[in-house]
Amino acid sequence: MARTQKPLYWPNVLFLTLSPLAALIGAVVYTRLYGIHPLEITLFLLMFFATGLSITGGYHRHFAHVSYKAHPLVRLFYLIFGACALQNSVLNWASDHRNHHKYVDTERDPYNAALGFWTSHIGWIFYQSPVDRSFTNVGDLLRDQWVRWQHRYHWQVAVVVGFGFPLLAGALIGRPVGGLIWGGLVRVVFVHHMTFFINSLAHMWGRQPYARTDTSRDSWWLAFLTNGEGYHNFHHRFPSDYRNGIHWYQWDPTKWMIWALHAVRMTERLHRIPPHLILKARVEVDAIDAEMHLQRIAPELGVSWRQRLEAAKVRMDHAMVQWAEAKAKIRELKETAWKDSEHTRHAAADEARRAVATARQHWKAKLQEYESRLKGARNEWRLLLQGLSNIPA
Repeated sequence: MARTQKPLYWPNVLFLTLSPLAALIGAVVYTRLYGIHPLEITLFLLMFFATGLSITGGYHRHFAHVSYKAHPLVRLFYLIFGACALQNSVLNWASDHRNHHKYVDTERDPYNAALGFWTSHIGWIFYQSPVDRSFTNVGDLLRDQWVRWQHRYHWQVAVVVGFGFPLLAGALIGRPVGGLIWGGLVRVVFVHHMTFFINSLAHMWGRQPYARTDTSRDSWWLAFLTNGEGYHNFHHRFPSDYRNGIHWYQWDPTKWMIWALHAVRMTERLHRIPPHLILKARVEVDAIDAEMHLQRIAPELGVSWRQRLEAAKVRMDHAMVQWAEAKAKIRELKETAWKDSEHTRHAAADEARRAVATARQHWKAKLQEYESRLKGARNEWRLLLQGLSNIPA
């Protein structure tokens, strides 16, 4: 492949191969000689989550996808501790990631999963030189002076904060080397491969409930290793959503962090994909699976089942449109009522408010009706799929 024909970029090769070795030897030897202090484990966890969440919540969901807006202090935190993750500057990272989404699974995908686990996981970085990088796809980030500052000094920040802080914290208890090993070296290796798993395993193992157009997969167990990034099929289908795990029970600490910051007004404009579009994506994937099974059963059965499924899908689509329209209308009336409440009270304004309130009650009743229709259509769809799956190929 074209990528392997590039010359090796030896600083990347040496760092990514020697850092795990140094972390392993250092942790084993130091622990055998001096044991483990609770502060060292605390340092590891603090630095792991500070740098890891700065990658997933900062580099990824905020800078690369602009799925929400963040307070300048939050952005500065992301830039500092994202640099400490030693995954390049946010300009390089976001540029690569936007290319990944635009050209996924092709030769122009920086970490193309079609080339295998090793290449998509870490091998692609061996050939990536920072020289002659083009940032045409991150013009919005180039306009940010703090992003440009981080791009210029990210290595210095990584050394001073990413290794200097654990060293200093360890020195306070007389264990500077222990702090450096656990809060610095071991932490960097864990955060590296947490991110690399998203590029490799998240495109190889798991389910595809939202789209079949690329290799991205949803994996609940991978979400535990990647601060919630394991729900990767959803992310590739809806990259502008600030969530990866959309259900409350899905492990996504990055989503919870963004939401918690929103609660204290440190983030805003959190973008969520409307539920009916998510449901529509799932139905489209169900239809693909159903069609594959229809092609494997007896033709005389396939014709009637295909007609039933098509009719059920039309009813489902119609119910989703009605439900979405009612939700949008209620939201519009709510905004109208909020604007009217700012006006000086007088007879005409009171009359207008009563009219808006009446319209809202009407559409709320409609919404309940449409929700009932949608629920019935979903149940019919599920029963048909279940019945079809029971027919032997």
